[in-house]
Order: sequence, then structure tokens, then C-alpha cells
Amino acid sequence: MPQVYGSPYANNISKMENSEVVGLAKNRFTDAETQMAIAKHWYKLGKEYLAANPNLTAQAAGELWNHRGYVLKATMLAHGNIELTEQEYFNTYRKYFKNNSRSAWRMQQAFLARASWWNDNQPSNTPGALLEEIHGDLDEESRSRPYTLERFVNHPNCTLDLALRIGTMKTPENQARFYADAFERLRNKAMLKVAEITKRESADSR
Repeated sequence: MPQVYGSPYANNISKMENSEVVGLAKNRFTDAETQMAIAKHWYKLGKEYLAANPNLTAQAAGELWNHRGYVLKATMLAHGNIELTEQEYFNTYRKYFKNNSRSAWRMQQAFLARASWWNDNQPSNTPGALLEEIHGDLDEESRSRPYTLERFVNHPNCTLDLALRIGTMKTPENQARFYADAFERLRNKAMLKVAEITKRESADSR
């Protein structure tokens, strides 16, 4: 028997056109029952837009997180719509994203902070030890992109060891012609991060 909600929108999700479901999924003021109805609905794109909703409820987030696959999980992590323990971060990365070339872009959005052209990277709570693991798992192409490596340096949980690794890396041979300056700027930024972390850890140990 279909679940009966108090919200007329929630009760009629199954009768709506896809565009109507998407509109409600994206709306910041969609009520909690309607969010849950969308989270349980079959329409994948509606659920993905809901996963990115800045006012996603904890109940709807839990429902979306339990769906199979990594798309909704990556979207919620990228938008800060799910709270995980440190171990859950590791488990999620290793189960859905590690060595999965199809999910490389979504993985970076989820764990390295969501980058947008109009703003700096969005907040991310990825543990520092996991950032080190992700960096170690990067393929050769990703390691040759200074803007990808810079996302590690910019991350608030970047560790001293990771900043040192990036700050002392050599410019990849395949990028020496066009991106030598970009890698030099990256190394300089990483070494500034090293100094920042060292200073902070020294103050904390007093």
C-alpha cells in the first residue's frame, strides 16, 4: 500500500512530470515529506538534484545514501549534505571510488571539495589521512594536472606530509613545455602550506 503523506506534493509525486519532480527537488523550500517522497521515487535525476539541495533534510539524506551506487553519495558529499565518521569516509572511498576511473571527476568533487568557477572550493571534511591515500591513488594523468594537485594543497585538512610531497615534486616531463610555471607556482603554494602547518602544530604543542 502506498505511503500516505500530509503534504499534497508528496502524495502526488508519482503523478508528476519529470520536470515537476526536478523543480521540487531543486527548491530550497520543499517540505520534508516531499523530499522523502522524491528520495523514494524511481526518477534518478530528481534524486540527484535533491541530493544537492542546500536544505536537504537528514531523513531524506539517509534515504538517498542507502541507494546503490556512488552518484548520490558523491553529490551529497560534494554539497556537504551528509555527515560521516572518519572511518565512514575511508569505507565510502574504498568501496565506491578507489581505482574506479569512471568516477574520477565525482570523486574529486566529493573528497577534494567542490570547485566552481564563481567561488573558491566548497567546504570538505575529508580526513587528512584519506587525502594522502587519494593522492597516492591518482593516475599519471591526474598527477600531471597542477589544478588537481592544488585542490589537495587548498584543502583545510591537508597534512604536512602531503604538502611536502607536492611542494618537492618535479614537473612531469609531459608538462614541462606548457605548465612549468604552473607547477612552480604550485610548489611555492605547497611550501607556504608546509610553513603554515608547521607553525600551527608548533603553537598547538606548547
